[in-house]
Amino acid sequence: MKNKRIWLTGASRGIGFETAKLLAKNDVTLFLSARRRESFDDVIQHFQSSEKVYIIPCDVSNSDNVKNAYAEIKEIKGGVDILINNAGIGIFKSFLETSEKDFDDTIATNLKGVFLCTKAVLPDMLENKGNGIIINILSVATQTVFEGTAIYSASKSALLAMDRVLRNEVRSKGIRIIDILPGATESDMWDEKTRAKFCDRMMQPVDVAKVIVNTIKMNMEERLITEEIIMRPIGGDL
Repeated sequence: MKNKRIWLTGASRGIGFETAKLLAKNDVTLFLSARRRESFDDVIQHFQSSEKVYIIPCDVSNSDNVKNAYAEIKEIKGGVDILINNAGIGIFKSFLETSEKDFDDTIATNLKGVFLCTKAVLPDMLENKGNGIIINILSVATQTVFEGTAIYSASKSALLAMDRVLRNEVRSKGIRIIDILPGATESDMWDEKTRAKFCDRMMQPVDVAKVIVNTIKMNMEERLITEEIIMRPIGGDL
């Protein structure tokens, strides 16, 4: 992975922050994005001595934000070899309690955001004769029914369907589209009451981060692609 250029969204906390810390140990150039610059305090403090980590705020649901962020990345380093679409939100309500705004916000970040970031980097990956890697962080909610997750599950299931089609469209060009589907992971996507009750049964963000980094390393091998990876707490779903 040495000298690879990696763009990681949703990098300011949780799985994204832990992934950034592990990736930085592999001598890569990191472009870290999240919606607001003020959310990067811990990231900036952690990487303050690094010359290969760049903070580029980006609201992935906004087309102009994404275009401008990638333009800045190209100006700095000419593009990316690896994109990790980790930015996502979870609004967990019953179907009837879910508002139209809840629906729009969830789809805009979890589905449209991946679409926009992927569209931004893919042409350059193809022009560079392939070998690009795009990793998308989904959820086991695409596989299992959980009450109160209708719109969240819909966004991740739609993303899985989109990825499966895109994977077939670009596999002959050497581009790898990889989906990682984590189960319950302790992060601020869960409310404090749920985290307090179930933290012993949840995975930690660093667990998912290790899988992301190891997946990148495995897919450096030209002969293979790990297309979809499902990971759950050892005790199963909550």
